[in-house]
Amino acid sequence: MTRLYIVPVGEDWIDHFDATVRSETAIPEDAPPDLRRTDSARIWGTTTGRQKRGFFEEMESGDPLLFYNDGEFFASGRVGTAFESESVGESLWNNSDSRFIYTVDDFEEISVDRERIARLLDYEDAWVPYRFMRVSQDAVKSLLQEYNSVEEAFQSFQNDDEKPEPPGPTKKTDEPREHTEIQYYLVQLGLQHGYDVYVAKNDKNLEYEGEKLGENCIESLTLPGFSSAATDIIEYVDVIWLEDDFIAKLFEVESTTSIYSGILRMSDFAVKVPNIAVDMHIVAPGDDEDKVRKEITRPTFETVLGDAEHCSLGYLSFESVRETYETVQEAGPLQNVF
Repeated sequence: MTRLYIVPVGEDWIDHFDATVRSETAIPEDAPPDLRRTDSARIWGTTTGRQKRGFFEEMESGDPLLFYNDGEFFASGRVGTAFESESVGESLWNNSDSRFIYTVDDFEEISVDRERIARLLDYEDAWVPYRFMRVSQDAVKSLLQEYNSVEEAFQSFQNDDEKPEPPGPTKKTDEPREHTEIQYYLVQLGLQHGYDVYVAKNDKNLEYEGEKLGENCIESLTLPGFSSAATDIIEYVDVIWLEDDFIAKLFEVESTTSIYSGILRMSDFAVKVPNIAVDMHIVAPGDDEDKVRKEITRPTFETVLGDAEHCSLGYLSFESVRETYETVQEAGPLQNVF
C-alpha cells in the first residue's frame, strides 16, 4: 500500500527545514543505533497530537512525502527511518514537542501550485494543507492509475510549468517516452517466447511505433487462489509474463527519479503471496544500477523478500532489454531470456 503524506512547513519553520532537510544534518546522539551508523541525513518531524500520532504510526519506509509552503508544493521525498524521540526534537529544533521524527530519502525540489495538487487528489480548489496529514487511499489509487509513481505525477506537472509545448508544426507528438519503449520491448519479448502477457491496466492504450501496448495481450488477470488484495497490487505492474494461469515474471520499469514504487509493489506482492515462484525484475537505466541495487538491499526490503523464499528480485538494465529485443528480431527466440 502506498501512503502519501502532506507536510506543511510554516514560515517560522522554513529555516529549520533548510538546515535539516534541504541540507543534511549530523545524526543526533539519541537517534536509533541503525541511523547512527551514518554520519548525516535529511531529518524532519511533526509535533504531538492524537491524529498526527495515528498518521505517524502508519508510516513505512518508502512512503512518499510532499512538502508545502506559501501556496506551492516545493519539495518531495520518501520516508526513510521513522522514530519517536523528544530529545532528538529538542536537539535539532529546540522543540521537544516535535517528537514524531523521520528521515527523508530521495529529496527533490519541485514547484507545483496548490490548485493543481488539489485537483489531482480530488480536493476542492480552495483546499489548503494546514497540518501534517495522510492522503486518502482512494486519492492515491486514482493518481497511480494515471502515473507510474507519485514522483512522476509531480515531475509531470513541474515539466508542464517549466517547458510549455511549442505551438504549431514544431510540436513533437511522436516521440515516445522511454518508459513506454521498454514496456513495448518486454511485451513483444514475452509474446515471442510463448508467454501470455499482461500490461498494467493504466498503460494498455499507450502506443509505441503506432501499436498499442496491450495489443495481443490478455485483458485481465484471472489467477486461481489469489486474493483480491494481491490482484489489486499487480494490476499496475508494468508487464507480466504468464504461463497459463501462473505468473512467471514481473517487470517494473522505472524511468523516473525514484525506483521505490516498483520495489514496494514487488515487496507488497511477495507479502500477499509468499509461496509462489516468481522472477521479479526492476528495469531501469544503466546509470541507475547502483541506486537500484542499493535500494533492493535495504533492510526493509531484504526482510520482506527474504521471507518469500521462492521469489527473486533483481535488476535489469534498459540496455539489456534493447539488446535482447534486437537479438530476438535477428535470430529468433532464445532458450533463456532474462
